[in-house]
Amino acid sequence: MRKVVTDHLLSLDGYFGGPNGEIDWFGFDEESMEWSRTIMRAADSIVMGRRTFELMAQFWPTPSALEQEPYIAGRMRELPKIVFSRTLDSSTWENTKFVRRPVAEVIREAKNETGGSILLLGSSTILETLWDEHLVDEVNVRIQPIVVGKGRPLFGKSELRQPLALKDSRKFQSGVTALRYEVVLGPVPA
Repeated sequence: MRKVVTDHLLSLDGYFGGPNGEIDWFGFDEESMEWSRTIMRAADSIVMGRRTFELMAQFWPTPSALEQEPYIAGRMRELPKIVFSRTLDSSTWENTKFVRRPVAEVIREAKNETGGSILLLGSSTILETLWDEHLVDEVNVRIQPIVVGKGRPLFGKSELRQPLALKDSRKFQSGVTALRYEVVLGPVPA
């Protein structure tokens, strides 16, 4: 069975994007990029929503991305991308499939296949659906050393209480703290 793995950058106050989705406060350094490379090495597909896809498609398929970050740009190009959207149905970015079926149904089917992890990037509404359906297996966050005051919370609407087990943590020279949690299976304490 495949695992659903998330990778998110968060402000200290829990936002993964500003009120209008802005991410200009994200910090990327070599240590942070290596954390992303490690997560990406285990993946054999990427899941995104429309907004995340549109942001990613502006950078990752470009020659500039390949020059700046060849490994991730290459993986973003070659891995199958499953994009949940009610409005998009085509893209020039290779290996992209647009899906309109229910998120949980599609991911539940994908988890039952063999292969590497299913990597969820951005897309808090998709995360909330998968979280509420108990389909997330691992949560990776990089806490940025900033308080943004308001924005889009990672778990905005979910009311599901779910224990996690810390599996790895690192503090980078930039002040970013990376955390990797495994979702604890079994009864959830009240």
